[in-house]
Amino acid sequence: MKLALYNLKGGVGKTSLSLNLALSLDFGIITNDVYSPIENVLPKEKLLKMDPNEDIPEVPNDYNVIYDFGGYLDPRVIKGLESADYVLLPIICNVLNIQVSINTIEEISKFNNNIIIVANKTQLDDFKLIKTALKSVGYEYPIFEIKQSKALDAVFEKKQSIQDMVNEGGLRAYTYKTINKQFNTLINFLKDKKNGSIAA
Repeated sequence: MKLALYNLKGGVGKTSLSLNLALSLDFGIITNDVYSPIENVLPKEKLLKMDPNEDIPEVPNDYNVIYDFGGYLDPRVIKGLESADYVLLPIICNVLNIQVSINTIEEISKFNNNIIIVANKTQLDDFKLIKTALKSVGYEYPIFEIKQSKALDAVFEKKQSIQDMVNEGGLRAYTYKTINKQFNTLINFLKDKKNGSIAA
């Protein structure tokens, strides 16, 4: 399975989501971010950082990979979006971010309409507001919530998925229980889609 995480707007948490998904699913990551912090966590054989002028590699259909893309829709990003089974689009709840995210959906749907929305770093009524904003422009893609949590920072520090940290027990098991459940809902959805495509 190939997943792409993308948004024209920076600072939405693409890399943090990519890393926890990669650790949880045992996926590799391909990124166009030359200074990605992921390299401090994933082993070299699980991460490919593309140089600015390097073309995106051909990835076999049976290889599990996440494209962690930033920047504008250049040919490399478009190629990754086109080859992805699903495009995960993280959105943060503020007016500018939602508007840019809506514009991003409009652009990327030209190349891949298998879009999954991730309402990221949510607080209070953020999830409801993001769903309402998307529905108001006619978008009804699957949407998942990931609450604001220090757990995603801990993924980089501990070099473990949130699930692995919860499995160790202790205070983290309690503190990260909600965000872990939310990630598992998203992960199970992706696994079901993967198994469905294999069965088909």
